[in-house]
Amino acid sequence: MLFTLEALQAKHGDSLLLHYGKANAPKLIVIDGGPAGVYKAGLRPRLAELKESRSPDEPLSIRMLMVSHLDDDHINGVLAFLDELVEKKDNNEELPYDILTLWHNSFDDIIGNESQELVKALRPTTSGKAASTELPLSREGEALAASVPQGRDVRNNAKLLALGINDPFGTLVAVPGKGKKTVTIGDGLKFTVLGPVKERIEKLQEEWNEVLKKKGLATDERGRALAAAFVDESVFNLSSIVVLAEAGKKRMLLTGDARGDDLMNALKTSGMLKSGKIHVDLLKLPHHGSDRNVATEFFRAVTADHYVVSADGRFGNPEISTLQMISEARGKDKFTIHLTNREKRIEKFVAAEKKKGKKYNVVYRDAKSLSLWVDLGDDLLED
Repeated sequence: MLFTLEALQAKHGDSLLLHYGKANAPKLIVIDGGPAGVYKAGLRPRLAELKESRSPDEPLSIRMLMVSHLDDDHINGVLAFLDELVEKKDNNEELPYDILTLWHNSFDDIIGNESQELVKALRPTTSGKAASTELPLSREGEALAASVPQGRDVRNNAKLLALGINDPFGTLVAVPGKGKKTVTIGDGLKFTVLGPVKERIEKLQEEWNEVLKKKGLATDERGRALAAAFVDESVFNLSSIVVLAEAGKKRMLLTGDARGDDLMNALKTSGMLKSGKIHVDLLKLPHHGSDRNVATEFFRAVTADHYVVSADGRFGNPEISTLQMISEARGKDKFTIHLTNREKRIEKFVAAEKKKGKKYNVVYRDAKSLSLWVDLGDDLLED
């Protein structure tokens, strides 16, 4: 049975393919599409390869297309993918892919129908250099504000293509504050959804409603500043869809850009921690290995045989300090870190680690390959 995570060269973003099911009838889930350029250079040719090998005469079935997080480096390629399918449909061409379900929490879902007011409020900060200087957002806030229209376009495209949206959740893929939601995907795969947390999303909606009450939100400088603070302090870290994917006895924790403390709270309240710890076969590092999303205690509590990092050095990701956290937390354990891009600073760090007697391995994507693979299915029995 297949259970493989394929991490595409997605520059500083994420674009993942989850392969599962029987080897003679493999199934596919697409998670994120990376920033601008990744769809054309990586995701589109890789999907074309899979269609040619798996379904040359019929549309290739994609069980799920997931946007894990509202940020350009996750959603841009997904939008490009759906734009292309909509164009083919408008031209009465046969669609090469049959997408069953889209999981995507648009900004409208997260803060309610007043999301357009936030776009208006932040427009002066994103429409030009002078305005951006006048009312600066953090890098994450700028990226999120810019991706609000993209999220809406993804939802609109999904409707045009008659995709199931957020099945079986309804409007928002989210879980109760004390609990979890397990979804049977089929063909031996199930997802346990750990985030975002419904109660926190509802709190976020309440906070935004309070901001809306402030006089002159869309035009007043104070109102724009409140909107900028709202984005920077609240939204970015709350929206990631986090899933524990399981096939047989193997488990992958796919984290999007979630914060480590949110992940720990979700694992704790869902009852998945045993003596305060959980071991998974694969951990996709949150936020491209940024040290702002994790701490050493997180890596002591959540251990893995394989750590996957999608980043290319932009914004300093993956941070050497994050790799150091993993190393410190795991001691002399044997495990593997998989990186989508090779960097000299990381090679230097790894060399120093080896001299210290560390036993873990680091694997880099082959520069000639579109992706790297982590196969977990070898030990799984066929159905």
